[in-house]
Amino acid sequence: MKTTKLKKTDRIAKLTRERDEALAGQVHTYHFASYALNKLSTDHLAGSGLILSITVLGGREPFGPVMIRDGLSKETIAALKADFVRSYNTAIAFKPEGA
Repeated sequence: MKTTKLKKTDRIAKLTRERDEALAGQVHTYHFASYALNKLSTDHLAGSGLILSITVLGGREPFGPVMIRDGLSKETIAALKADFVRSYNTAIAFKPEGA
């Protein structure tokens, strides 16, 4: 079976995406993301906004960047934090023996 050789720019883009995915999946990122969400609320971003972009594992973007004016609602922040907790619990589900 023959493998196709990637161009240098494609190889760099692929490795960068894989690195970003590995870093994003580290357990401590949920802690910092959870606290950072509080600064993205409508209380802090009134008259401003934030740009939301979503990337699925593998690099696919289901939609382009979109602006959310005046920040995230309290309900959105609570839902994201709940998803962080669920993801964290999944990430630590497998423990070494004796832990």
